Amino acid sequence: MFNIANNTEFLQALGINDADEEVKNTLIAGIEDIAKQRLVEKLSERLTEEEAEEFSKIEDEQQAHDWLLNHIPDFENMVTEILSDIHYEILKQKAEVVG
Repeated sequence: MFNIANNTEFLQALGINDADEEVKNTLIAGIEDIAKQRLVEKLSERLTEEEAEEFSKIEDEQQAHDWLLNHIPDFENMVTEILSDIHYEILKQKAEVVG
């Protein structure tokens, strides 16, 4: 859904595109976990109980993505906003650490 591993622009902006594969995969997994958690929080604010129950029964990732596109008109913008926020937070923390 977030497809961070294939988003070289995002990875380059964070400075991790050329990192060791194991490190890069660990970082990507962490970013995706955070993104999924934030998406669930946003969806819980937007979906009715019936929609949330219907969505929870979907097991296939592509079907889940298609369902969200059909039920949340601005779903793609929501994902972009989540990734943008995470990107900003990572760069902010990086700047604070580096000084």
